[in-house]
Amino acid sequence: MRVLRFLVLNGIAVGLGAVVATSCIDVNYPTVAFRCNPRQSDNCPSTHFCCSDDPAAVNGQLPAYQTATGPGEGGVPYFSGGNNALGTQGMCVRTGDLPSGAGLFEAAAANCPVPCNPTWSDGDKETVCGTDRVCCQTVEIEPEDCIQDDDGNWRPATGADVLSGSSNWAPARHVTHQDPGGQGCSTFAMSSDVNNAEFAGCLEQLSVADQRGFCMALQPGQACPVDVEGYMNACEQINAGLIPPPIAGA
Repeated sequence: MRVLRFLVLNGIAVGLGAVVATSCIDVNYPTVAFRCNPRQSDNCPSTHFCCSDDPAAVNGQLPAYQTATGPGEGGVPYFSGGNNALGTQGMCVRTGDLPSGAGLFEAAAANCPVPCNPTWSDGDKETVCGTDRVCCQTVEIEPEDCIQDDDGNWRPATGADVLSGSSNWAPARHVTHQDPGGQGCSTFAMSSDVNNAEFAGCLEQLSVADQRGFCMALQPGQACPVDVEGYMNACEQINAGLIPPPIAGA
């Protein structure tokens, strides 16, 4: 059963959309976040800001977010921090409710939750999120986000599939894919030539929702919904024969 679930983001309930889970965090906080497009200025209430949840950075490095003492170490984020408006994937958040110093320092995304990648190693998650927070995926992937490999198994699509020709990354090709058509990457690289190293490097770091999340403060006994026992993402459900694969060519 697909139901609406919530995460606790530093004491704030964050709506995830449809999440498959047998148990979840049951909270009732006043601030609820929901999906939005950071490029659009009118897709959040006036009380909220569209914060990117995509930590992808140059050369696949960890994102170098601004801190109280200056820029962090790592790569320039493609779609978050100072480049919050380049991407198409984010969450409407009432940033004023986050504790001071808990969010980003960049003016373009002031006090937005810190983006992270749930597929990072534990060490990388701790480097970006700190020791007192975990990295929770913000929204689940959909069947259309899955790509079939040569071995017949389905997996979440990545930007590498753009470069290999396995996906055209068009707006209708997937559901939760970052930067359909590569417009943000083109702006970042100031080129739309796939032979341009900066443009190709940005395309390679594109992802669907399994690689996007926020650093969360969870209480004892709480867990990220996609981490609960028995959870299977859409690609795993396809491989298990529980749901049909996406229609070829759609």
